[in-house]
Amino acid sequence: MPATKHEVQSFDCHPIPGAQPPSLLITVSGQVTHGLGPSANPHTTQPRVVEGHPRVFSQTFILVPDPTAPPTKPGEVAKYYIVADALRFVG
Repeated sequence: MPATKHEVQSFDCHPIPGAQPPSLLITVSGQVTHGLGPSANPHTTQPRVVEGHPRVFSQTFILVPDPTAPPTKPGEVAKYYIVADALRFVG
């Protein structure tokens, strides 16, 4: 699997009511580069290669509290796991 470099440009988190602690809706957008970067893929007349060039992405996922995790102490963060994840390359 090639190396990746993610540059997060924005993120947002919204609680989903109905549980305590609440589930969380997370949205993230930015750029990701797969491989060694543009310098590893010089401009040629060959077919366009996406690897090494930044791509804009948008990702949305939902985190839900882990009901099997031991009770948290005051001030301790609850344990969460990902229940849904959607990734889209925008450009």
